[in-house]
Amino acid sequence: MSRPSFDELPLRENDPPFSAWGLYGPNDELGTLNTLTPEVVREAAKEIQIGVRVALDHSMTRLVKPSHNRAGLQHVIIPGKKNPTFDDTIHLNTQVSTQWDGFRHVGYRKSGLFYNGTTKSDIYGPNASTRLGTQAWVSSGGIVGRGVLLDYVRWSQRQNKSYDLMQNHTITVDDLQACADAQNITIRVGDILFVRSGFTAGYAALSEEEQIAWASKPTAWVGVETSIKTAKWLWDSGISACAGDAPGWESFPIWCGRSDLGGEEDLSLHEIMLSGWGMPIGEMFDLEKLSQECLNQNRYSFFVSSMPVHVPGGVGSPPNAVAIF
Repeated sequence: MSRPSFDELPLRENDPPFSAWGLYGPNDELGTLNTLTPEVVREAAKEIQIGVRVALDHSMTRLVKPSHNRAGLQHVIIPGKKNPTFDDTIHLNTQVSTQWDGFRHVGYRKSGLFYNGTTKSDIYGPNASTRLGTQAWVSSGGIVGRGVLLDYVRWSQRQNKSYDLMQNHTITVDDLQACADAQNITIRVGDILFVRSGFTAGYAALSEEEQIAWASKPTAWVGVETSIKTAKWLWDSGISACAGDAPGWESFPIWCGRSDLGGEEDLSLHEIMLSGWGMPIGEMFDLEKLSQECLNQNRYSFFVSSMPVHVPGGVGSPPNAVAIF
C-alpha cells in the first residue's frame, strides 16, 4: 500500500495533528509495526552472520531509585511447604527499567484520544476493553526485524561536542542524520531505530547517593528534540519502532522553550508517535554492549527480536530484546 508522507498528515480533516488514523484500517492495533512484513523480516534475517547475541534489557532493579516517584520492583520468593520447591511473585511498574511504551501510555492531551480514536474509557473503567494493549504486538509475532544503532554519544565525542550525560541535551535531526552518514547507515522501511545518548554510562558513573539524589529532584536527560522536523524525519524514514537508553525518548524537560509543535498547546513526540501513528517507543534500553559490538565489527545494523510480556490490555512491557549479529 502507498504510505503517505508526513506533509499529508493528518489523513482526515478532524483527526488530531500529524496523525495517521485509518491508514491500516479503523480497527488496527499495530500502527507502524505493520511495516514488519514477512518480506521485511526475511531480509532482516540476513543480518545474522556470526551468531553473536547481545541482550538489550537492563535488570529490573537497575535504577537504585526510579524517577517520577514510581515504585520499584517487588520480588517475593515463596518456598514450598514440604518439598524443595519455590515459586515467585513479581509486582512491577513497567516504566521503572527497560521498557516499550505501548499505545495506551500517552494520548493526545487536547482530545484525550489514543491511536485510531480509542478513548480513555476503552482503557480504564467499567467498560474497558483490551484494545491497543501490548498483547496485540505479541499476537502478531513481536517486534522483530532489522535494528540500526545511531551511536550519538560516540559520534559527538569524535566531533568534539561534549555534553553532560545526566542533564538536558537535545539531539537534532541534523545530528542523527550526520551520525547515520558517518556510520554508513541507510535507514530502511521497517527498521527498528536505536539511539545511544550515553545516559547508561553517565548513570553508572554516579555513586549510589548521587543516583538517589538524581531521582529525588526534577530529573533531566539527553534525548531527541521535540519538533516538527524530528517528527517528519521519523515518519518519513519508515521505521517500525524506536528506542533510546535514557528514561525518556525526548530530551527532558521536554520543551525547554524549543518546541514548534503547536505553540501554547505544545504537542510531545509521545503524543504523535504513540497515539498518532501507533509507533512503539523504547526507553532505558541497555545499548552499552551493543555499542561496543558495533564498534568492534564496524557494523551498525543487526537482527533484533523483542517479545513483550503477553498481558491483555498491557500499557507497557519489558522488551525481552536481543540483538543478533
